[in-house]
Amino acid sequence: MRIVFIFLLITSVVFGQKATKREWTIFQKGVQEYKTGHYELALKDFKLVLSKIKDNHLLTAHRLMLAKSLYKTGKYKASLQECRDFIKKFPNSRYKPYIRFLEAENYYRLERLQSAVETWLLAAEESTEKILSGNALRLADETVRFRLDNQGLAYLKTELKSDFALQFVLYHMAERDYEKGNFPPAQASLRRALALKGNNTAYEKKAQRLLEYLNDKKSNAIRIAALLPFSGANAEIGQALYDGAQMAVDKFNRENGPTLELIPFDYETRLPTALLKFKEIARDFSISAVYGPVENDIAAACAVMAEYEHIPLITPTATESDLRTLSSSVVQLSVPMDISVQKLVRYAQDSLALKRFATVAPIDDYFVRMVKIFAQKQEQLGNSIVSQQWYYPGVQDITPKFKALKRVGIKLAFQDSVLNDNPDLTQRMIDSLYVLYHEEQVKYNEETNTKIDSADIPVKTIDGLFMPLFPDEISPIASQYAYWNIQGQILGNSDWYDPEILKKNKNYVNGLIFVTNGYFNKESWDYRKFRNSFRDTYKRTPEKYEMVGFDSFNFILSALDGAPKSISREVFSRRIKEAPVFNGVYRSFEVGKKRFNDAARILKYTYGQILPLN
Repeated sequence: MRIVFIFLLITSVVFGQKATKREWTIFQKGVQEYKTGHYELALKDFKLVLSKIKDNHLLTAHRLMLAKSLYKTGKYKASLQECRDFIKKFPNSRYKPYIRFLEAENYYRLERLQSAVETWLLAAEESTEKILSGNALRLADETVRFRLDNQGLAYLKTELKSDFALQFVLYHMAERDYEKGNFPPAQASLRRALALKGNNTAYEKKAQRLLEYLNDKKSNAIRIAALLPFSGANAEIGQALYDGAQMAVDKFNRENGPTLELIPFDYETRLPTALLKFKEIARDFSISAVYGPVENDIAAACAVMAEYEHIPLITPTATESDLRTLSSSVVQLSVPMDISVQKLVRYAQDSLALKRFATVAPIDDYFVRMVKIFAQKQEQLGNSIVSQQWYYPGVQDITPKFKALKRVGIKLAFQDSVLNDNPDLTQRMIDSLYVLYHEEQVKYNEETNTKIDSADIPVKTIDGLFMPLFPDEISPIASQYAYWNIQGQILGNSDWYDPEILKKNKNYVNGLIFVTNGYFNKESWDYRKFRNSFRDTYKRTPEKYEMVGFDSFNFILSALDGAPKSISREVFSRRIKEAPVFNGVYRSFEVGKKRFNDAARILKYTYGQILPLN
């Protein structure tokens, strides 16, 4: 986008200078090569023309494009030198801010980070073009946030002469002091920044907002934003999570005084709304952390913003495996999908000694990745995946998938039998023998008029059948599993944890083992106490997500026990990572520095009861 703007700027200047047709044609050719990514060709063109002309109205445009082409071809030192020469020779050029911007990019590539920041700030101050100035400030900001330590920032403060740049640096120094809880030095830096006449509007506003918060806090309580869907497709989940969390907050405040506020922000189950709400939250320095969002994709987008804004993002339900890698500010209170699968695989190995597996799952991105992880972990243990059956979600008849699984199981029975007598047979020889055996069996049955229902033949050659399913698909698939008489151990995902569905299919799935985020006993004192209190407050019986909200926030509150009322975002994040193991009504939490919950539960459904195995 920037090259398009530069090209339009160059075009207007060149025509204003009445370039010759030949000069303009050569220049256009070089720019076109640059725009299409042929940087080496563009570099040759610009070098060729500049070797012929010494004083020409196209000279500055060629010099700019030469410097950019050098940068694009990785010749950062040469590009940097070209930028320096340009500024010396053409100090009043209209292209000077663009050269400054490019000079900073070269410094950055050469790992001269302080020089890069200083030069981006010069470009932002000198430019009258809002896009360029904004991009320069953004890159300077990101470099300071993610690449410069306190020593580097202090060095910049001593080197910078411009009030515009000093306002930028003083704000960042204040923000770092604020995050560490050092409020007086933060206030001093902000006052100094606002006293300067640098006209750095963006950072004057940031400094003013932070100083107002530090001088006159909106509340003496720790404030946490509940970024949840209170409307839209997931409104019931969002409201349930909030109600459970508010129960925990109310109890905490009764015991400790009004020390914590939970502020609701409705993102309507929409990603754009979630991002807008997150920006609003991040600008309010009285808010120490964000509780939410619910969905994996929306949580991932907010995680990127949390990294930039340095605000803790604590999601109670997102299980995406890569979420924790997007930001060091993210904490997952649900067990991530890859960790759940690993726990199930390890249990099947250590406690059940299963070796041979098949899978049945819907063709859905999440489940495809889940099955892939399951298969990889089994293969790493030396186990085998003998069949993978996939179906489209919502398909009513999945009989062909179980027929195929049955054929695999019967063939494996033949293979095991012949290998027992002849262990040196190759797979190719076994396949050939099986074809002959199958033909003989068909012929024999025809001759004897024997009818065999293959469903009556039990398959005992598949040790484990991993079936991660959507809840509404459990009943039809469970009946098919039973009908086709596949006697392997069923292993499932957390969606199997539905007592009503399991009760309807108890004759089909007895012995099912599945992995989930939590477990609760309706007869336990803790659950009954929570249920009765919730009923008194909300006039309804709490279900899964109310318990998740209650447990999640009690874990957060356990991390804040004894914390000062004025807690920075950095201190909040550190306390969450240092929180001890916590056991709730439904969930347990083992988080620590890894920033995800490791307390997966392995449950078994047997004779109408759900029992914990770990």
